[in-house]
Amino acid sequence: MRATPLLTLLVSAFAGFASAATLANRWSFNGDTSDSVGGNTGVLVGGASVTGGQLALAPTTTGPSADSMGFTSTLDIGGTHGASGVTFEAWYTDANSGAWSKLFSFGNGTGGSNIIFNLQQGGSGQGRIQYQGMPESNFGSRPALDVEHHLALSISSDGLVNAWIDGTQIQASPPNLTGDGNDLATLPNSWERIGASNWGDAGMTGSVNEFRIWSGELTGAEVAANLAAGPDTVIPEPGSMIMLVFGSLLMLRRRRSR
Repeated sequence: MRATPLLTLLVSAFAGFASAATLANRWSFNGDTSDSVGGNTGVLVGGASVTGGQLALAPTTTGPSADSMGFTSTLDIGGTHGASGVTFEAWYTDANSGAWSKLFSFGNGTGGSNIIFNLQQGGSGQGRIQYQGMPESNFGSRPALDVEHHLALSISSDGLVNAWIDGTQIQASPPNLTGDGNDLATLPNSWERIGASNWGDAGMTGSVNEFRIWSGELTGAEVAANLAAGPDTVIPEPGSMIMLVFGSLLMLRRRRSR
């Protein structure tokens, strides 16, 4: 079949997305901790529960035993996404979590080789992102309490970190969040948790509505689109969109040829 001008135009339009991020894991907490994409069911720790379509966290203890969620199988972020980069995406509510509480922590827990999103650094009320090989970066006052927020945090294969909260890219200090850390492939996999720390820090108090891991880096435009779509909707990936376009054009051509 000879390519039509419309087909050529559509293929050209989508060609730039060939290396776009693809969804690897998705926990929506619709009654359980199942991973609807990667099949890696979450494991509840402490008093964590799934309530009202969210992962509910209200820890009475600190450290590894605090309310949180681990995983049935090791995610191995560095080994799985080291060549492509990775993006962590979450819709979460911080209900006045304590000092050094963490939305997520992946790496070796206490050895300094981690990617961590701290809801607040110490008792300062400042949010902080830690990634192996780059200065720890405060990004200003943490977002409003008891309100759901959207976070996207990407790491390139060579360790470049970028993050957005509610669609606005974070600028952190020192020196700024787009620091260059260690290659992602070197990230250890001995500690993987949503909501708790391997230190003796406070666990997260609040809830997580949706948690996603993407293979590859979401762009600012993709982050904004996901924010607009909300936690219950996944925007079709470029490959799926291309297949849909091809299928529609083939059906249209067959109908016209009858």
